Amino acid sequence: MCVFRFWKSLLCVTIIITITLFAYSNIFMSEKHLRISPLAQPVGSTTPPESNTSTFPFHSSYWSRNRTSVTESSPYEKTDAYIISTYYYPKSKSLGENAIGMVLLMNRFTQEDMRKYQIQLVASNSFNQSVIAIPTLLEESYSNCAYINMVATGNGVSNMTKLEISDGQTKMQVFHNQSYSKIGNSPQIPFKMARTAAPAPVVICMSPQFAAEQWQLFVVHAHVARHFGAHIHLYITSLVDSFFDLAREYEKLGYVTLDFWLRLKFANASRDAVEPNLHSELRNQAGAESDCLLQYKEAAKFIMFFDLDDILIPRGFDNYFDEITSLYKRHPSIITFQYTKRELLTYNKPTIEDINIEEMLGHTWFVNEEDYGKIIADPSKLNSMWIHQSWNVEKNFISRTNYIIHLQKPVDSDSRDPVVYRRSDFEMMESMKFNTSILIPIQHDFERVSNFTHIRAIAEKLPKTTYYFSIIYRCYFEKFYKKPKKDSCPNGEGCQIPQRSDRNCVHSNAEFKSGPPMYPITYHYHINTHWTRETGCHA
Repeated sequence: MCVFRFWKSLLCVTIIITITLFAYSNIFMSEKHLRISPLAQPVGSTTPPESNTSTFPFHSSYWSRNRTSVTESSPYEKTDAYIISTYYYPKSKSLGENAIGMVLLMNRFTQEDMRKYQIQLVASNSFNQSVIAIPTLLEESYSNCAYINMVATGNGVSNMTKLEISDGQTKMQVFHNQSYSKIGNSPQIPFKMARTAAPAPVVICMSPQFAAEQWQLFVVHAHVARHFGAHIHLYITSLVDSFFDLAREYEKLGYVTLDFWLRLKFANASRDAVEPNLHSELRNQAGAESDCLLQYKEAAKFIMFFDLDDILIPRGFDNYFDEITSLYKRHPSIITFQYTKRELLTYNKPTIEDINIEEMLGHTWFVNEEDYGKIIADPSKLNSMWIHQSWNVEKNFISRTNYIIHLQKPVDSDSRDPVVYRRSDFEMMESMKFNTSILIPIQHDFERVSNFTHIRAIAEKLPKTTYYFSIIYRCYFEKFYKKPKKDSCPNGEGCQIPQRSDRNCVHSNAEFKSGPPMYPITYHYHINTHWTRETGCHA
């Protein structure tokens, strides 16, 4: 024991300090190798042996996550909410029979804790049966935006034909009908039957694209996903017109499903309404992830919540399904798995004929850092989703058995680096090498499709260089990534995007409607979604 004698005491203290410093350095030495999202940072070591479990493994160094708590005097007298989508499940493995799922954008200042807000739903059928339901509300937001993504789940009545929202005096009706109609003065908006089948056992829910022009990433991801047994569900706010035409052809071939993601509008806003796009987090990307989850909840075996520039190559398995199944077999109590990202050096090609998937993905020029990852989940275990994880999952498991290839900043086809002010340091990392022969059949499939007559005609009109990408990236960098503000609402609103007559876009659009004034929330919605071709490209 280190007592009684001075030299023994001194020796003991020295040993303790040495051990402490060694432990500290091992815990934190790899932190510099992990690129931090301004939204969140990993806790502790980033290099556990094979995997790491934790309760909410990410936290912010810039601000703490806002859990919608406001003071007693803060709530507004009246607020607005937007109904993004509503789904009906006659039978659901996780939600039960006659279940209802709603994705909403709600004002956090409606009351002190929006998770405790009680929406009164009245579900009815053609047999004059009705049920009053108070759904469970789940919040999926992180920053300090006024509008937050909420998912409401509850149970209604069999063969539901009508769903109403009531404040006790006024009702707003939600009908299983895609067309707009009225009964008296009561507006009707549609709900949808949730999907019962998916084109593939694994669905990749892609975050919304806006002013998007990097068709090269889309083409490569579409063929990689198809080869490894996945189907892409892609949300679109705006795409360069030739890129959109190409995506539509891939939709016809079954590689992808295109879906609308709107810039929201209130037809008749309440007195205290704030603009929804400016005051929602990152264009309400979490709403798109939650919507995709509810769509495929009973149809897909697994869902991957990715961006277009996130590509996964299975490691040790022939397809995504087998790899994800193995994760759940080894860790049956886990709800969601997260793979971190590794940025790979990549070059855009000017023409579709120049694309070589083995050349693009088969080398080892990586950034020696890990990026904040993305989630893979069994949809039957999950009811809501944020961007990088669900805040309603107690334990998120970070798997080290694989990683996501991140094609974040492709060098343009004219050899111009579009993001010179935030350059990445690449190095050859031979340990990241995989058997590139698995990419050969993917290249063959790409060459087969690219030779189709319709594809070749569209390919001649595809942009050879990017224009909007560097402008939007710079705006995000200056507004958000460069100097994060503690109480800010991160999004791309206010970005100056100079328009060009030779670079036009197809936009998602709809008829925007407002329900009757209700207390304390007036609900807004849309009907008749459609694509519109417009001069210029608006985010």
